[in-house]
Amino acid sequence: MALPASPLSKVCKEIRDHLISQIQVSEGSKLTVVLGTPADAASTDAADSTHRLNLFFFRFEPAGLFPDTLPGETGWLRGFCLITPFACDESVEGGEEPVDGSPEGAGTTIGAGENDLRLIGEVVRVFHEKPVFRCNVNGQDYHVQTIFQPLALDQLNQLWSTQGETIYRPSVLYEVSLAPVIPNDAARPSPLTGSFGLTVQADLDASAPPASPRTPEVPRMTPNIAQPDWTPAIALVHGDACGFSFSFALGSQALADFVPRVWLAGKPGDSVTLRWQTWEAANGWQTVNPGIQAIIQDASIDPASVADASTQDLALPFDDRSGQMLLHAEREYVRASDGVTLTVRSNPLLISLYTG
Repeated sequence: MALPASPLSKVCKEIRDHLISQIQVSEGSKLTVVLGTPADAASTDAADSTHRLNLFFFRFEPAGLFPDTLPGETGWLRGFCLITPFACDESVEGGEEPVDGSPEGAGTTIGAGENDLRLIGEVVRVFHEKPVFRCNVNGQDYHVQTIFQPLALDQLNQLWSTQGETIYRPSVLYEVSLAPVIPNDAARPSPLTGSFGLTVQADLDASAPPASPRTPEVPRMTPNIAQPDWTPAIALVHGDACGFSFSFALGSQALADFVPRVWLAGKPGDSVTLRWQTWEAANGWQTVNPGIQAIIQDASIDPASVADASTQDLALPFDDRSGQMLLHAEREYVRASDGVTLTVRSNPLLISLYTG
């Protein structure tokens, strides 16, 4: 029976698949990208005419950025991968020119050493052009970055001395950050605070009136759409009030009369995705799919002009039990520097339902 696939192994396989899809191999050449030790890759049948690129993940360490991560929360690792080509001799068809520009005729053979350098160059090109790419692990998208790391001579010697009689081949080292460590039994995050209150009294008499709760006030918000990574702004409109957070008692008339009206701001005419997340004591936070498409109509949100707001009505995910609902507006954009598609989120909106 095979071992279960772990999030770490899935990230490593995603990197392998990414290289397979991006490395340009001339017609007639065969390339395979494998996970394992250099010794294993070198022991393949020498008569095989397939070029091999070996990914050796030899070291893992904590990310060092989240010291307060609890056992039930997703952890993060930095991995270090030694990439080594094991190329073979290859005949070149007439008319092709080698890397150094000298002419080659029909029947010319490119040696394994030069092909090693060609493969190394392709790896460096791929990770230089697109150092950040998206990995899907257990249905969740993560962004992983590859960072070139230099190898000192003593480090090279230590690494290759562990590979038995394997002859040293030119290699490059990359750090892979950050690989998720997803627990099987995830912790259930607590609900969020929707309002706060403060009261001052002369003694600790329990009969004193409770503090009057206050919700966060909505300022004027105008996203800077001149920036490619601009983030949409979002607010809830209820009656003549504009807010980030509302609370209702189950079965109350106020809840029966409440219809979420969402006010969006950003680049008018652009599309965003409205996405709910819900919290219940039994399940914690869960994402509600699919998202709801919406068109931005206003460039800014001004609480003083709530009567003129262009809003969209939404239905609550539930209204018959206690819990919370969190709403974001999401948009995607392509980062010009490396072509990576990123998702940005608006400020959150919170609706709390409680037993009165």
